[in-house]
Amino acid sequence: MTSQDPAAFIRANTALHEPPLVPEVKLHLASEIVPIWQMTEEELEKSGLPPPFWAFAWAGGQALSR
Repeated sequence: MTSQDPAAFIRANTALHEPPLVPEVKLHLASEIVPIWQMTEEELEKSGLPPPFWAFAWAGGQALSR
């Protein structure tokens, strides 16, 4: 995987999960929080982008979905 292929990075570091508050929705989520966060931050730091908030089903987003 290269930093030029975001889709490959997401597939390699996430899995389809059903968030606890909205089980009817399947999302590509990080299974292990710390490794993907560190890996992504290191890659994103090079290009000045924010951390991978997209990799986690935050409670607020789930509440909005509900």
